[in-house]
Amino acid sequence: MESKKIRILLIAFVITLAASGLAVGQESVAISVSPSDLAALETGGLADGQKVIVEGIVMSRNDESFTVRDAKGTETVVVMTGKTVVTIERSGIQSDRSSTGDYIRCGVRLKVEGRPDSDGQLVAKNITIESELQRGKAVESRRDGCNR
Repeated sequence: MESKKIRILLIAFVITLAASGLAVGQESVAISVSPSDLAALETGGLADGQKVIVEGIVMSRNDESFTVRDAKGTETVVVMTGKTVVTIERSGIQSDRSSTGDYIRCGVRLKVEGRPDSDGQLVAKNITIESELQRGKAVESRRDGCNR
């Protein structure tokens, strides 16, 4: 009788030990996300303050901002400031030249470097517009999808 109790206790101990091993063996993942990054994940926007580079085609433009669509179809609202540097990329032996935002029109292919603001808009530090030849191709190929 005593050996039967010991066996039952031993079996119960082994089962408890096996079950605790399964619980301890599970991996848990804790992710720490800042509030601004969490808001960006929830809205699909950009996190405030991180450096961002966006390459794509201008889909719409107004006085204060313009929208760029990248190759994946993601649209980013870009805001220019007085400190934004705009250059036109040139092909061949000519060097790039400085420009104004007047060349940023619907259909233009460009690269924007900057940091997002608290509204999820990209505040542009540098904008590089592709060369005239490439720009003309982009305008012709994307004209139908542009919002003016």
